[in-house]
Amino acid sequence: MKISDDKSDDRPGRSVPRRLAGFLQWTVNLSVVAALVLVFTPAGDWLGDALISVDPLARADYIVVLGGNNERGVEAARLYRRRWAPKVIVTSTRHSAERLADVVKTYGVPAADVLVDDKTIRTATHPETVAQLPGVNPESDRFIVLTSPYHTSRSRACFKHYGYKHICMRSPGWRAGGEYGGRGWTRRSSSLAEKVYELFGWAMYRIIGWV
Repeated sequence: MKISDDKSDDRPGRSVPRRLAGFLQWTVNLSVVAALVLVFTPAGDWLGDALISVDPLARADYIVVLGGNNERGVEAARLYRRRWAPKVIVTSTRHSAERLADVVKTYGVPAADVLVDDKTIRTATHPETVAQLPGVNPESDRFIVLTSPYHTSRSRACFKHYGYKHICMRSPGWRAGGEYGGRGWTRRSSSLAEKVYELFGWAMYRIIGWV
């Protein structure tokens, strides 16, 4: 009589895939639980509040638009027209910087008052490449920095880390005297990916030493 031998499944080489699968399953389960907590409890609001770091508007020498959606360029033009600063700096990768500069100009900023920094590649490099523009002094000049709400705290940390002394963080999504984006599980659900992205960004920047 032929007896089957299942001992081959217990060999060391066989246990590694099972351990990896178990770890992945544990990670997925934990991620699902964390997502549910952030969406259906106030924990999602608390996280969002911790990531948002905006200031009251103050007169500045430059409005700095960090590369991203066009809404930031429109807001920069609005602040320029209201004379919060006489110059606008757009900072991003090459093509994105050119596109953002076009938005700023379209909404009323003369080309002579737009400075283009197209050498940056990530949040951590914005402060360095902006400082290389002619006439910019991180220690004495005043800057209004525009970015998305949940990106404001990490951006502020990067600029301070590089030595900028006078920073006013703003976002197009911030309503004076009110909250960003409202509350409720629908809002928390739509903003979850951005919040998680920023958390990982903070973790990576801390480990590398960029903030």
